[in-house]
Amino acid sequence: MGEDYGIKYKKKKKRVFFLIFFVLLFTIFAYIHYKITTEAQDQLVVGEFLPKQKDAKKMSENELLKHAQASADASQFQLMIDSASNISYSTQVGYIGIKNPKTNIYPIAVTLYTLDQKEIYSSGAILPGEEIKKGKLTNKLEKGTYEVKARFDIFDKDTKIKKGQQSAVIKMTVT
Repeated sequence: MGEDYGIKYKKKKKRVFFLIFFVLLFTIFAYIHYKITTEAQDQLVVGEFLPKQKDAKKMSENELLKHAQASADASQFQLMIDSASNISYSTQVGYIGIKNPKTNIYPIAVTLYTLDQKEIYSSGAILPGEEIKKGKLTNKLEKGTYEVKARFDIFDKDTKIKKGQQSAVIKMTVT
């Protein structure tokens, strides 16, 4: 009886050993299979070739120049304000020469300030191709000649979000 127990124990031990061996072997093969298939997929993506041309054509020299000019125009902005402005003391209305040329693609808003940062005029939106010849000051100025800072706020035409800002200094005469 003791011998039968020893033989059964050895057989059971062999079965457990083979089970562990096969599980380990299966795990190794599964890992190798995983590595080979993922590397093969990576190689397929990296190894693909550019498809043959179908509808593309070479741009003409004229088309290239137009595209380059359109890109340059979109990146540039032209300030246009007269260097001298004349305002009537009694009405606080007068000539304020501001233009947003058609060549600009951005709407603008212009605010005029005295050198001590007092806001004296705000244009509201000026679209490309529009101008302001005459305006009324929002804060009264006494008679005299002033250096005035003109701040141009530049806006995106689609989102209406401010894209940038430029400034210029002009002379304003109140008579």
